[in-house]
Amino acid sequence: MSAVNGRVLGTWASDEPGRPTLVFDASGTVRGSDGCNRIVSKYEETDAGARIAPFVITAVACVGVDQWLAGVASVTLAGGKLTVANAAGVVIGELRRDA
Repeated sequence: MSAVNGRVLGTWASDEPGRPTLVFDASGTVRGSDGCNRIVSKYEETDAGARIAPFVITAVACVGVDQWLAGVASVTLAGGKLTVANAAGVVIGELRRDA
């Protein structure tokens, strides 16, 4: 994966418990947390947002944290937010650009 044009670059987060976060950098790496476990992968920007390569994640359970972001496979950028979908294309959540 490689194509990076800069539209998704930066930090995207949710105010939900655990503060789910994804950080997209110019090298094509995406890092973050589902609120409990670390996410590290590669991504490729698309016309709509980005595709995220499959990744391995630890399976630590955190009380009171919905770990939905661990299922991220793609994001769609629209109106200053990232809509997060799983590998089946089902929307699982939303992140906003972190100031």
